[in-house]
Amino acid sequence: MTKAYPISQRGSRQEFDAVVLGTGVAGLSYAISLASKKPDMKIALLSKKLVSSSNSAWAQGGIASVSLTEDSFESHVQDTLKAGDGICDEAVVRKIIGDGPKAIEFLKENGVVFDVSAGTVDLAKEGGHSERRIYHVGDHTGDAMIAALTARLANFSNITVFEDHVAVNLITQIKTHTPGVSREVIGCYVLEEKTGLIHTFLSKVVVLATGGAGKVYRYTTNPDVATGDGVAMAYRAGARVGNMEFIQFHPTLLYHQSVNNFLITEALRGEGAYLRCPETGERFMKNYAPDEMELSTRDVVARAIFTEIEHSAFSYVYLDVRHLSQTLLETHFPSINKTLLGLGIDMKTDFIPVVPAAHYCCGGVLTDVSGKTDLTGLIAIGEVAFTGFHGANRLASNSLLEAIVMGLTAVESHAALLEKPLTLYKEISDWDSQSVDDVRRASQINAHWRSLRGEMTSYAGIVRTTEGLEDLLKLISARREMIETYYWQHVVTRDVIELYNIVMLAELIVRSSLMREESRGGHFREDFPHRFKKSEATLLRHHRDSRILKNAYKRPTE
Repeated sequence: MTKAYPISQRGSRQEFDAVVLGTGVAGLSYAISLASKKPDMKIALLSKKLVSSSNSAWAQGGIASVSLTEDSFESHVQDTLKAGDGICDEAVVRKIIGDGPKAIEFLKENGVVFDVSAGTVDLAKEGGHSERRIYHVGDHTGDAMIAALTARLANFSNITVFEDHVAVNLITQIKTHTPGVSREVIGCYVLEEKTGLIHTFLSKVVVLATGGAGKVYRYTTNPDVATGDGVAMAYRAGARVGNMEFIQFHPTLLYHQSVNNFLITEALRGEGAYLRCPETGERFMKNYAPDEMELSTRDVVARAIFTEIEHSAFSYVYLDVRHLSQTLLETHFPSINKTLLGLGIDMKTDFIPVVPAAHYCCGGVLTDVSGKTDLTGLIAIGEVAFTGFHGANRLASNSLLEAIVMGLTAVESHAALLEKPLTLYKEISDWDSQSVDDVRRASQINAHWRSLRGEMTSYAGIVRTTEGLEDLLKLISARREMIETYYWQHVVTRDVIELYNIVMLAELIVRSSLMREESRGGHFREDFPHRFKKSEATLLRHHRDSRILKNAYKRPTE
C-alpha cells in the first residue's frame, strides 16, 4: 500500500434492487437478463478491477453444448458424470446440460460469434468428451464472450457499473417469523479503491458471481482477482459451503520464468498433442491411462505430470504439438501461438514446457441449480456456487455452460425476491474503521501472502497426506489470527481484504481435505488412496471454533 486512506473510511449509502458482485459470464448473464426483463429494476454491477478483468475472460477452450446429430444430451451427461467421479448431482447435470442450447442462443443474441467451418459451427473436442461439442472463438472464447456481453451493458440505463470496487463483507439481519428465525442478506459493504471510502450498498438481492480462488496456490491459471471472496463472505455470513477439497488442477500451465499464469488450452490435447518426459522424450501417459492417454480427465493427467516431475530432475514436462498441422495451430490457436513466439517458443518446432496449476474450485457456496443459498436474499452463481454439477472433477468447458445457465435461471427463479420491498429490522450502521493507516505494518502482513500460497501448494496441492494437512492447519490458524487482528485494527485496503479471504479459503480447503479420507477426482490422499463406495459432500458452516458440521447433505431447497 503506497497511499494513505481516510481513517474512518465512511462512504455513502446507496440502495438497489440487486447488487451483482463479479463481471464474469455468470454476473454479466444475470445482469443483462434481469435488466432486459425488468427495466424498472435498479442494478449495481461491481468489478474489482475493470469489467473485463474476470476469470471468464481467461477461458481459452470454449463452452460445451450438444448440437451434432451424432452427439446426444445423454452422452454429454454421461461424460460429465464420469469426470465427476461418482458424486455429481445427476438432476443438476441433466438440467444444466439440457439448457445448453438456450445458453448458446443467449450468447449469440448478445453478440458472440462462434467459429464456423464450411458454413457450419466449428466444434472442438477436449479431454473427457466423447464427441465434438465445444463452441469456441479461436483460443480466446472467454475473452470474446466478455467483450460481447460488456458491450451490451451500454444498452441498459438501469445497470450501474462500479469498476475498481471491492466487496468487503455482506450485511445481514435476523428476521423473526413463524416458525423460528432466519438470517437474510440485505446488502454489502464496498471499498472504492480510488478514494479508500467504504460505501453501504443496500439491496433486496446480492448475487455472488465472484468466481474462483486460484490465488490460494503458488501456480494458478487464474488472474489476480481470483481470491475466493464470495465463498469467504458467504461463509462468514452463515451460509454453508461444501466440497472445498475438490480443487481442479489444470495439467498444462506454461512453465516460464517471466510468465506465471499463461494457460495452454486442453483443446491442444483434444486435437492430438502429446505429453513427453523431458529426460527420455517418451509419452508417459501410457503408464497412467493407456486407454485414454492424453485425453484422460484433468485430475488423471495432472497427477501423472506431478508424478513425472517428482521423479525427474526437471520442474516441468513437455507438451508436443510439432506433428499437428501448422494451419491448425495458426488458425485455431492464434493467441497461444503469438504469446509463445513472443517468448521464443515456436510450437511448430519446439516443445512447450508445462506444469499443473490450480485452475477451478468444484466446491463452493451450497446452492441449488438456481443459485439459492441458505440465506434469504443471497444468490450464488457460477464457480462460486457448489451445485453438484461438477462433482469431484470438472469436465472441460462445462464451467462457462454452468455460469450462463445459472445466471439465466436465477433471474427466472428469484423474481419474487425482487418484487418485495426492502425491509430493515434494525438500524444498519455505515462503515467506520476508527483505526490507523500503518504502511509498515501493512507490508509486514502482506508478507503472509507468498508464504501461505507456497504452503498450500506443498501441503494441500495435487497430492495430500494427513500429517501434511494437519501441519498446514496449524500454520493457517496462526496466520489467520494475525491477519484478522490486523483487519479489525487498521484501515482496510484491497490487499487486506483479499488476504483476509485467502486465509479463510485456505482453512476451508484444508479442513475439507482432512474430512474426506478417500481419494476421488481432484482430491488425492496418499494415505487414503482408495475411494468410498458411497460418498457424501463435506459441508462446513461458520462457528466461532470453525468446527466442521457432519450434517446430512441437503441443498437449500430441501
